[in-house]
Amino acid sequence: MRSFLYKFSIFTISIALVHFTLETLYTLKFGQTFAGYLPDLIAVALLITGGYLTIKDSNTVGVLCGAWGFALCLHYRSWAWRFDDVIDGTATEIVEITMYVLGFTMPISIISFIITLVLCLPKKEEH
Repeated sequence: MRSFLYKFSIFTISIALVHFTLETLYTLKFGQTFAGYLPDLIAVALLITGGYLTIKDSNTVGVLCGAWGFALCLHYRSWAWRFDDVIDGTATEIVEITMYVLGFTMPISIISFIITLVLCLPKKEEH
């Protein structure tokens, strides 16, 4: 189990760095405001912190779970407002493309949150 948690923590940190890179590029290219960029920075900080703490002590998996929960909510909300724009016909091409990218990558957030949630469940004591 520790081996899986270690690998999952490294995966989490890697995803956080990819998220940071892509969100920064998006912000620079399309002029996203700091107010729009800040939640992504928080998600990245939480994922890196959760991954690092869990590598150091597997009992901190709850921090990792919280980080993935935040990232999942942010991911969904980022997708949802774009979906709403597409449905009502007000989406620009970049909004629509971003919606598809977010929809394609959302399973990462969903599955990762579920994994960490399961890892947080109380362990059965053996007698």
